[in-house]
Amino acid sequence: MPKELIPLLKEPLLQFLLIGACIYGAYALFGAPDENASGRTIVIDEGRIGSLAAMWEQRWNRQPTKAELVGLVRAWLREDILYREALAMGLDADDHIIRRRLAQKLEFLTNDIAQMRQPDDAELEAYLTSNSQQFREPDRITFTHVFFSPDTRGEATLDDALNALRRLSSAGEPNADIAHEGDRFMLPSHFVRASALEIRRVLGSEFADSVLQMEPGQWHGPVRSGYGTHLVYVHAVDTAPPPELADVRDQVLNEWQRARAEEFDAEFLASLKSRYEIEIEAPRSFVEEVLRDDSDRQDVAIPDGVPAS
Repeated sequence: MPKELIPLLKEPLLQFLLIGACIYGAYALFGAPDENASGRTIVIDEGRIGSLAAMWEQRWNRQPTKAELVGLVRAWLREDILYREALAMGLDADDHIIRRRLAQKLEFLTNDIAQMRQPDDAELEAYLTSNSQQFREPDRITFTHVFFSPDTRGEATLDDALNALRRLSSAGEPNADIAHEGDRFMLPSHFVRASALEIRRVLGSEFADSVLQMEPGQWHGPVRSGYGTHLVYVHAVDTAPPPELADVRDQVLNEWQRARAEEFDAEFLASLKSRYEIEIEAPRSFVEEVLRDDSDRQDVAIPDGVPAS
């Protein structure tokens, strides 16, 4: 190459022109669409314009002005032309973001189709009966506890609690005199109609699980929590009745629709799979795990940046 041309090739403008020429040359050679193809016609009908106006109104809580609507249509036209040309150039190939977005759009479409049919009360009653625990109100328990601090009592904590348990069991239902049996506690010592979740938030899961198994009308313990050791007297357990459809209809409908959408998605994907010959270069057990029925497994989301291929 002549030395005179080397400085010229370092000019940014010339480099830009050369790169542009390469891109358009590749497009003309590999990606130019058929000029007679029907895909060269762009139709922007009233429905499309109305949709653009509706999206604007949904975002800004007002209708677009004429100038704004013109801008929306121009932006849509520009995007559509660039989209078609990008497809013609094959720019969508092996792009995991585009793959994922199109797959999501198809999933949204199938979910909409699955939810078009509304169930009658008989179907909702049957679903409620099969899943009653999901909609049942939590049981509630009223109890009093006495706290024994390991920080204060050390290795004697458990023995002190057992000795106090014998005295309290003989005395029966707790009264104001029980305060001297234990140590000061910064949290409530008496709970009224508390749910399992409420007890867990205050005294931890281990304590809640133990208390919920106790018979009312007597002292129990020792029971451990994250704070130390407790003796517990259960006053009453209020067991929630089976749920009635009239009380939980909205929740049942939402869950019914979700379950139907999952079933529809699984059936739809199975029907699509049947159209393909699927080959996976991996051990047999791995392949079987990948291809087994979608209804009995949970899909794992593909992190951003990881090709979905």
